[in-house]
Amino acid sequence: MNIETLLEQPAADTALSPLQQRFDRLRKNLAREEKKREKLVRELDELGHIYVKQVLPRLKNNHRMLKTLLLRLIDFSQRKNLRQWHRETLESWLYELLEQVALYDRKDAAAIAQQYMRTQLDTFGTSSHIPQPQALGPGADDTESDISDGDGASQHGTAEDSATSKEKPEDTQGASQEREKETEQQHSQPADNTGAGSAPPLDDKWLKQLFRRAAQALHPDREQDPAQQAHKEALMTELLQARDNNDMMAVLALYQQHVATDALQIPESAFEALCLSVQAQIQRVQLEKNDYIQSDPQRAFIHYHLYADSRRKQVQNLDRLLDRIRLMRLQIPGVLDELRTLKDLKRELQYRQQDRF
Repeated sequence: MNIETLLEQPAADTALSPLQQRFDRLRKNLAREEKKREKLVRELDELGHIYVKQVLPRLKNNHRMLKTLLLRLIDFSQRKNLRQWHRETLESWLYELLEQVALYDRKDAAAIAQQYMRTQLDTFGTSSHIPQPQALGPGADDTESDISDGDGASQHGTAEDSATSKEKPEDTQGASQEREKETEQQHSQPADNTGAGSAPPLDDKWLKQLFRRAAQALHPDREQDPAQQAHKEALMTELLQARDNNDMMAVLALYQQHVATDALQIPESAFEALCLSVQAQIQRVQLEKNDYIQSDPQRAFIHYHLYADSRRKQVQNLDRLLDRIRLMRLQIPGVLDELRTLKDLKRELQYRQQDRF
């Protein structure tokens, strides 16, 4: 975002004030965070396609052995002479295996999880700690579509704003005046900015006036041409979303792009509010980046196991993950051979508990 800013009354020596310097630093930080988010989304999407082509087929090849191991562990879990730490370690092992199955077959993972929970309830009269099946990952049929969805950025516009912008009253001039009045009334009420990463409500008179001028210029009811009206509706929705998010940088950009292209003369009093708004934007971008990663279990798995800052490291991570899958395929038959008695299970659980510490 390239916005030229000037003080309303520049100092004689043209030196930037501390607030202006802070504002410029925050703008640069925001631009860096936005680039990081764009890079993350783009590279996770690319890694997602690599994962589908190279990793998932190998995971599916292990399915029969994994399922056999899971069912055997569920059978062992019904033994009443297991101690509490045995059961906790066994359940942790079950969940790890279920997570792997859920990466390529959510339905089967959910069915196995339900089977385990039923056996615990029937045998001991208590439920287990295994999460609900829907938390175990995407279904096999959803694999590619889940990875390649959108850019993950949160949309904060309200349905009411969208509906309002598409109304087409008969009396265009009267409707325009009503809409302007409604916009000003909405803007005079503090936005609900209680969530994480939200800026405080806009309280600077200059910024309020800037928004009001932008809203008047971008009102779709001022246009007679349907194409221009649709364009203004989109811009007005964008402006209202920026207002609701207290994203004053977006408001400034819309104003300068579509209302007045000359350099904005920003009074010193507005810089504090702008700094708070940019800080909130930085936090929101960081939260959106994290939400994008965590919103899908498979994407979170890809980020944890494959993503890195450089392509070279990503290739290394992929090779390492494929090696682990190959090793798992070699190891599971041995584990199954050794898990024949309760004594064998307790020994294996002892090894797993020691590895945790």
